[in-house]
Amino acid sequence: MNPPSRQEKERLFAYCLGLTCAEETASVEAWIARHEQAAGLHARIQAALGPLESLPPEPRPAELAERTVQLLGAATRETPETPCTKTTRRHAPDREDLWLCLSSNILMK
Repeated sequence: MNPPSRQEKERLFAYCLGLTCAEETASVEAWIARHEQAAGLHARIQAALGPLESLPPEPRPAELAERTVQLLGAATRETPETPCTKTTRRHAPDREDLWLCLSSNILMK
């Protein structure tokens, strides 16, 4: 069996963080069930994220919702022709940086 590709690892990581849509979630869960290496990666990511569950949530600034709506409105005005049918990959560089950091600390033996 081939080792997981970078894209598969990224999808698995996004799944573990709850960043996948329903279709991607089902796909990743099926992949985990079929592949032992994927199940192992999933277990290691979950073990690394587990301690975060015990942290209390941080209070959100009162103006957060208003700023978010303003930013979304500005983004919509900049690209009106883009349909909003699926989550955009606008955060891909940030997620890639996070993936590289975490993969070097968590996933690599």
